[in-house]
Amino acid sequence: MGNKPRIISILILITFLVGCQNYTVVHENDVNYPSINPMPEGYQVSISLFFPQKKSDILVEEVRKVNLGNKTLEAAVIDELLKGTRNEKLRKVIPNGAKMLSIHLQGSVAYVNFNKRLIKEKISENDEVLIIYSIVNSLTAIENIDKVQILIEGEKREKYNRHKLNEPIGFSNLLLEAPYNNPGDILEEYYSALLDRDFRKMFMMETGQDVNETKYNIFAAYYEVKQLGLAHYEINNIEIIKYDNETIVLYNLNLYYTDGRIIKSNWMEMKLQYDDNRFLITLIKNYE
Repeated sequence: MGNKPRIISILILITFLVGCQNYTVVHENDVNYPSINPMPEGYQVSISLFFPQKKSDILVEEVRKVNLGNKTLEAAVIDELLKGTRNEKLRKVIPNGAKMLSIHLQGSVAYVNFNKRLIKEKISENDEVLIIYSIVNSLTAIENIDKVQILIEGEKREKYNRHKLNEPIGFSNLLLEAPYNNPGDILEEYYSALLDRDFRKMFMMETGQDVNETKYNIFAAYYEVKQLGLAHYEINNIEIIKYDNETIVLYNLNLYYTDGRIIKSNWMEMKLQYDDNRFLITLIKNYE
């Protein structure tokens, strides 16, 4: 009985002290909200990374198990990609010094922000496309990511050197099936055939077959008249919008004729369709 007043006094004191404490309520959207990793410590997940072969410009999948820790899955993919391949038959293509500054998802698009060391001006076009799609294919292998927007120092870049970067890019199946086939070479081959008046070669590049003589004769007669006296051509400012089974090439074209005429087209589009181990030209359009 004698201890009862003492216990009551202690409870009153505790209640008073607790009541004097200041508590800050942290909401889920606040900056200070603690990150919660849904994966238990030590839990590993499988990720797919894409690296080019050493002896061919084909991307190959490399499956790797990683512990996410406090990282998101997409951040872990880029971190592992920057470390390079573990397969002696593959090679790292992303430039040394390239770093991921941030990555976030907006809908089904991953926005990945790199420092400016990702861009190399003196680089082969083959390596350029392999850099882009090593990143894009690795991220779009994640189930909820359909496209990737590559940013440089937080800004959209119009293009790498030739390949466009100003819009989100999707997975390229073609680079898993065949070595990179430079669309710029197809432009040169087509207009070189035009200059040489090799209309049959042009027809083959557009149709993929040489059996319909009626269609070929109409085709040849059109170019025979339209391009009479062509002496020289120039192709400039080639830009490639995505590289896959369907590829779009933008370019400037100047045609020079023996009578002194110069026809300049500042916005040409060529659409290519990959079929039977080669690209066929499905559209040539002048937007001027």
